[in-house]
Amino acid sequence: MPMSAFPESGVWLKGNFHSHTTLSDGSLSPEEQIRRYTVQGYDFLAITDHNAMYDRLEWNEGIVMLPAWERDISYVEKVKCTHIIGLFGSWTPSNSEFKRPKGDKEIMDDQMLIDEMRGDGNVFISIAHPAWSRMEPEELLALERYDAIEVFNTGVECLCHEGHAEYLWDYLLRRGKRVLGVACDDTHGHTVKDDHFGGWVMVKAQACDRRSIVEAMVGGHFYSSSGPTIHDWGIDDAGNAYLTTSLCREVHYITYPARGKSFTGYLTETRYELKGGEAYIRAECVDFAGNRAWTNPIYLT
Repeated sequence: MPMSAFPESGVWLKGNFHSHTTLSDGSLSPEEQIRRYTVQGYDFLAITDHNAMYDRLEWNEGIVMLPAWERDISYVEKVKCTHIIGLFGSWTPSNSEFKRPKGDKEIMDDQMLIDEMRGDGNVFISIAHPAWSRMEPEELLALERYDAIEVFNTGVECLCHEGHAEYLWDYLLRRGKRVLGVACDDTHGHTVKDDHFGGWVMVKAQACDRRSIVEAMVGGHFYSSSGPTIHDWGIDDAGNAYLTTSLCREVHYITYPARGKSFTGYLTETRYELKGGEAYIRAECVDFAGNRAWTNPIYLT
C-alpha cells in the first residue's frame, strides 16, 4: 500500500503566513489586507509586522488568523540582514501588541534571536527570504532550532528577482538538516508588480481552526505552491516515489547523493524508482504558465 507523505484524514487549507501592513512597513491597513485574502478564498492568514505581534484574532470570521511576527537583526554595513518569521502556538500574548526591540548584531546573533523567539512561544520558525538577506549557506547550516526556510517569496521576487532559495534548501538537506520549505507573499507593496497571492502553503489539517493548522505546519503536513496543485506525494510498495498533480509540463525529483530525474510532457502522475542510498527526496512541478509547487522532503536514511 502506498505511503503518502500527507495524513489520510483532514482537509486542505490554503494560507499565507508572511504579510505586512501599515502597522509596520506594508502599504495596506490590516483591515484591507485581511479583506483581500478573505475575498481571494484563503483559509488562513498571519500578519507578521516587524518586531511587534498584533494577534488580530477578532477578525476570525471567514478566515483563520494565526498570531505571528517577523523579527530582525540590524547590521552596520546594511548589506546583510536576518529576518525570521515566528508562528505562535496555543499561547498568545494577552495584550494585542507584544513588542520587542530590533536585534542589534553587536549584542544579538542569529541563534540568540531564534532561541529568544522559541522562549517567547513561537512553535514554527522560518528563515525569511535568505537569498535577499544575503545569508551564506554556512550561516544557515550553523543555525539550530528553526523549522523552515522560505523557498519562494513573492515580494522579493517582484522586487529584485531574488525570491527563490532552492539551492540553499538543498545545501542544507545534503548536509543532514531536516528543514522544510515554505512559499509566501510578504506583501510590502513597494514593487512595480502586485506582491499578493503569488506564493502560499497548502496545509492538510484535521480542521479549519488555529490549533489544527499550527499542528499541521509543525508536522510538515503541507506543500508550497505558486500555482500547481499537488494531490498526493509519497513512496509506493515498489520503492517508487510518486507525485500526482494538476496538469504540469515538468516534474523534477531531487535526491542526494544519487541524482534524481526530470520528466516533461502533459503530466498529472509520475513515478521515480529509488536507486537506494538516497538520504532524502523532494519534488517540484511546473505548470504551463511557469508556476511551481514544492513538496517537503521525505527522509530515507
